Amino acid sequence: MPNILIVDDEAIFRRGLRKIIESSSGSWQIAGEAKDGYEALEMVESLRPDVLLTDIRMPRMDGLQLIQIAKERYPKLLVIVLSGFDEFTYLQQSLRHGVRDYLMKPVEREELFKTLGKLEGELAKSRQAPELYTGEPADARVIRQHVSEHLVAGLLKGYVNETDLALLARIGVTFQEPCFACMIIKLDKDQLDKERYEKADPSLFQLYIQQIVQELLDQRAKGFSFILSETEVVALVNLPGQPEAEDPLLALSETIRRRMISLSRLTVTIGLGRIVGGIKEIPHSFQEAKIAQLHRLIVGGDRVISYSRIKDAEEEMAWSSLLELPLELLETSIQEGKPEQTRQYAASFVTALCSQARNPEVIHQQICKLLIHGYEEAEKLELTPSWLGDRTIQAVLLEICSLTSRMELIDCCSAYLEKLAECIASRQKNADHDPIEKVIRYVNQHYQEPLSLTQVAEQVYLNPAYLSTLFKQRTGSSLVEYWTELRVTEAKRRLASSNEKVTNIAESTGFGNIRHFNRVFKSVTGLAPIDYREQARSVKG
Repeated sequence: MPNILIVDDEAIFRRGLRKIIESSSGSWQIAGEAKDGYEALEMVESLRPDVLLTDIRMPRMDGLQLIQIAKERYPKLLVIVLSGFDEFTYLQQSLRHGVRDYLMKPVEREELFKTLGKLEGELAKSRQAPELYTGEPADARVIRQHVSEHLVAGLLKGYVNETDLALLARIGVTFQEPCFACMIIKLDKDQLDKERYEKADPSLFQLYIQQIVQELLDQRAKGFSFILSETEVVALVNLPGQPEAEDPLLALSETIRRRMISLSRLTVTIGLGRIVGGIKEIPHSFQEAKIAQLHRLIVGGDRVISYSRIKDAEEEMAWSSLLELPLELLETSIQEGKPEQTRQYAASFVTALCSQARNPEVIHQQICKLLIHGYEEAEKLELTPSWLGDRTIQAVLLEICSLTSRMELIDCCSAYLEKLAECIASRQKNADHDPIEKVIRYVNQHYQEPLSLTQVAEQVYLNPAYLSTLFKQRTGSSLVEYWTELRVTEAKRRLASSNEKVTNIAESTGFGNIRHFNRVFKSVTGLAPIDYREQARSVKG
């Protein structure tokens, strides 16, 4: 006997549909009734109805979302949609997901009987007819999805090889464009009605977000999305543009954010990594997306947070002279692995910050930014476990934001940064016999001076050509590229945050002369130094 599940948020309408169906001449049995999509999904799971009869507009999860998820899990489920006259756009979308028919409200008895009769015939035939196609196991689609997610997760962490890429292509996941970017989409749980979240299966929120993201990727770009954890959906976007062409990616991210609100009244925060060239660079973009997500604690949720814009904002931020010196001394002491000095300079920085900040929120924001910067460095050096132990950086930032006294902030911030300096010092001791680690440490300390490959090679007693090859193999970039990036980053910071002459900045960041500085700076940033300073200040203003 075929059975049907009725889904509508109005109890009187559900009762009316039940009476109509039970009065039909067919042999339909009512499997159950649900008042929204979440309840319906649970009943589909437990009751396994033959037909789903659902309204479109419902609270919590609407009919369109229900259809997408239910058809994904149970492809053979037959679906009938109930709709008002003003929902044609929703109907078009539902038909794309295999809906068999739709009925306009108020439902006409004869029209419903006709539809049910047609579906009853289809069900009878499908049960009598032998399976015509048994070449693929019933769970093959699920297996393909799991394999795809596993391999793409590997891409994010940098351990997928050419064989894995070939396997991805065989199961339909291809990356034909040269550039990539990662985005991490997280539900703003604190903006969600507590009752709505607690009554629902949290995994359904993630599944719904992932499906919306994938649908927009299919429409507007190329890429693959999947649920990475209980709180995160990740999208790997494959782009044809150059690495600096970020505008289309920002537009796509904003579209995802707005679509979530319009379809389900859910808000999300999207952390966006920079566009990178080549599959080997994907882990960098993924790590940047994670850092961008951390800034939600500083700037708030329901927005797109771009890593590149965070960095630009940090470079634009002009510290007062009272803050500039302790911050510079603090960062240097951490990088050089000097715990005692780090504690001293951290106390000086927090004291100066508390003296000048306009309100407590600014104090919390700037200390959080400092710790996020420390976390980024710890991740690069693979020191996070030894630095934070079992704690997450999110927990650390929340702890900072809960403190209300100056001494508490000084003690807490100093302790974390002192521990980071200790970890770096320990790593440096262990790396004394590693020439590449010694080279990186030397260049980090001397990039503002004139450098040559021969001079650096002498520090580790290696042939310059051999050192160059070894450095490229270990880091993925040449020595010249490495110290050029350090110099340009420092120059950008000083251009945006000071009134120093460009000539002085060029000389004090290791470029030697203004002509060389202008050429290198423009090749890296796309702007002349003067233009970069003007743009940075106009954005800040």
